[in-house]
Amino acid sequence: MTSLGHAFTTVLHNKSYPAISTSRPELSQAGRSVLVGGGSTGIGLSIAKSFAAAGAARVIIIGRRQDVLDSTVTQAQAEYPGTKFLGYATDVAKEASIEQLWLSLKKDRILVDVLVLSAAKLSPEHTILSLGTKTVWDEFVVNVKAPLDMTERFYKQEGRDTSRKLSVLLLSSGAAHDYAAAGLWPNYMATKNSATMLIQQIARNTKPTDMQVVSYHPGVHHTELLKGAAGDTGADTELPWDFDDIRLPGDFAVWAASDEAAFLHGRFVWALWDVDELKSGPIREKIDREDSFLRVGIHGL
Repeated sequence: MTSLGHAFTTVLHNKSYPAISTSRPELSQAGRSVLVGGGSTGIGLSIAKSFAAAGAARVIIIGRRQDVLDSTVTQAQAEYPGTKFLGYATDVAKEASIEQLWLSLKKDRILVDVLVLSAAKLSPEHTILSLGTKTVWDEFVVNVKAPLDMTERFYKQEGRDTSRKLSVLLLSSGAAHDYAAAGLWPNYMATKNSATMLIQQIARNTKPTDMQVVSYHPGVHHTELLKGAAGDTGADTELPWDFDDIRLPGDFAVWAASDEAAFLHGRFVWALWDVDELKSGPIREKIDREDSFLRVGIHGL
C-alpha cells in the first residue's frame, strides 16, 4: 500500500519501536484511568493493552456486545493483573446509552483521565447516494456525533480535579485527508474528516495543560471493521493492503497521551510517522511556526 502520508517523515514504522515503548518512564500512565471506546477487539483492544502495559491504574472498555466485552475484560485482566479492567456495555449510536455509561461511571465514583475515541462505523463499498440518507447519517452519528457527546461528558465530569490534565485521542483515518485513497468509502472519508475537524476546534478552545487533544491515523489493520466493509468473509480472502502491526497504534496512543506529545495539541498525525522527527528538526519547527500545519482545512488559498 502506498500513500503520500507515508513519506511525511524520512523514517516510517509499521510496528512499535523504542521511542513509543510503554516501558519508558516518561510515558508512564500510573494512577490514570483510561476509557477506550470500541475496545473489545482490534485497534481499541490494542490501545487498552498498551495503556495497561504503561501502568494505568484502571482501563475501562466499552463495546456493544456484552459477551465479547466480558471475554475481553477477563482475558486482559489475566494478562495485565496490575491494572483494573472494567467493561461497560455501551452503544455509542444511541445517546441514551452514552448517558447511561457516564451515569454508571459517576455512580461507581470513577473519574476518567484519558478518553480514547476509537469506536467507528464503516459501510461496505459504496457511493454516498447509493447508501441513501439514512445509512449515511447513521455513520455520521457513530463517527462524528458520538465523539462529540463523549468528549463533552468527559470534559464536564462532575468532581474532576481541574489541576489534573485530561487527554483525548481521536482515532481518525488517512481517509480524512487523502482524497484518492478514500474512493471505496467516501462517506467514511467525510465522517472522519468532520470528526477530526470537530475535535480540532475543541482543542482550539482548550489548553493542552487542561485537556490535551491529538487525532491520528492508526495505520491499516485487518480488523472486524475493515473485513466487514471489504466483504472479507473467510480466511482465504486476500485484501489489497500491507497491514501494520496492531501494537503500533496502541503504543502510539500512550505516547500521544503523554506530555511529550503536548506540542501536537489539536493536530492530526499518522502513527506510522517517527515521533523523534516530529519532536525536533524541520517538522517541529514548522509545527511551532504555522498554526494551520497538520490541521484539517483547505490550505494554500
